[in-house]
Amino acid sequence: MEKSLHTTDLNSTSHLHLDGSVSFMDKDENKVWKQFLEGDDQCLVYIYRKYVDVLFRYGQQFSKRYEFVQDCIQELFYELIDKRKSLSPTRSVKGYLLVSLKRKILRGSKKESKLVLEEEGFIFSFAEPVISINANLKEEDYQIIFDKINELPTSQREVIFLYFYEGIGYSDIAEIMNIKTATARTLTYRALENLENNLGPYLSSFYTMMLFAQ
Repeated sequence: MEKSLHTTDLNSTSHLHLDGSVSFMDKDENKVWKQFLEGDDQCLVYIYRKYVDVLFRYGQQFSKRYEFVQDCIQELFYELIDKRKSLSPTRSVKGYLLVSLKRKILRGSKKESKLVLEEEGFIFSFAEPVISINANLKEEDYQIIFDKINELPTSQREVIFLYFYEGIGYSDIAEIMNIKTATARTLTYRALENLENNLGPYLSSFYTMMLFAQ
């Protein structure tokens, strides 16, 4: 497969516009996706730059081979170009990319017999890069909260990661995790119920942390 974005590279740092004056940041991303489907490669560059860090955070939950995860992300975007004519508008660009990357990583890992055990994924720690530290929370508060989150089943940890940290809705969580939307909602409620029972006096700190998560 020829890996080409014509005259535009995925890592381009140029200021991107949909027209002569309006920045991508002023546009609805679903419209940007539609324009990519219609042939505008710069729109894909925008999507790549917006979500590459999110995709890497999510991908490394399934494989700690970081170069492999990076290769999967690059391959995903090159395939989007190759398959552009067969792609359709999507409800959530972010959700579509996450589920596509998850499938690619799991398929690739199985082929190499190096699939990371499910329980090793979605481990939260004080160094979690998506957390904006709140001055009202002490380091030990974070550690206790993360320890309690890590006691949850893997599926509940993944829901917390997707729903709170990445702002993914129930319908997209369902697609990503290959479950029903009602199940995704129930799983989220169950995770919160377990945390409410386990966190005790740290519950308010947990909710404060969630406000700073995205």
